[in-house]
Amino acid sequence: MKAIKTIAIAALCILALSSCARYTSNEKRPAGVTAQDVNEASYMIGYNFGQFIAGNKMGALNLNLIDKGIKDACKGVEIDDEEFMSVMDGYMEKVRTALKDANAAEAEKFFAKNKDAEGVVTTESGLQYKILREGNGAFPTMEDKVEVNYEGALLDGTVFESSFESGQPVQFGLTQVIKGWGEGLQYISEGGEIMLWIPADIAYGEYGAGAAIGPNQAIKFRVELIKIIKEEETEETK
Repeated sequence: MKAIKTIAIAALCILALSSCARYTSNEKRPAGVTAQDVNEASYMIGYNFGQFIAGNKMGALNLNLIDKGIKDACKGVEIDDEEFMSVMDGYMEKVRTALKDANAAEAEKFFAKNKDAEGVVTTESGLQYKILREGNGAFPTMEDKVEVNYEGALLDGTVFESSFESGQPVQFGLTQVIKGWGEGLQYISEGGEIMLWIPADIAYGEYGAGAAIGPNQAIKFRVELIKIIKEEETEETK
């Protein structure tokens, strides 16, 4: 609910800013501002608003009525804040519920099929993993800190983060990450590489993570365990 209210408040701010604009299409351009300036700025404002809509997974929207709402706000038409919040909260709650159900169904179907794929192991938590390359060192425990390269993606292959691409390995303690990571990294030894398919309940749950990972969305990670970081190494970097 907090995320929904944040979206609604952000949209309200955009409309409020629109209604406060001094210069509209019906007014004379200020000195020094060309028609091209107006057109370019107008497009960028529209583009920015479109990014906001697309990035927040707001579902199907009537663009004609969005246009009307912006025009009404610019004309000074007022809408009660409580009415605004009631409509937006109700709509976004329905959208989020639909996304939760769809993502959960997609994940259930995927895991049911993936469990029979060659080399895939399913654990008690529901995590599925496959060893891509055996390591030749020690296995980490939940008390350890590790250095890894990784690529995170949705089940459809959409990559949302990659240290392989950035060329910058990361370090973290296994208690500092989502449960699926903490569990999964214990199945591979130093120098090895593993694929993890992580259900939502041991990933980012029913709320997801920002615009990249939706509610109840399962994710996958390809992880290379470079090394386990010893306590003395940690002390040296302080």
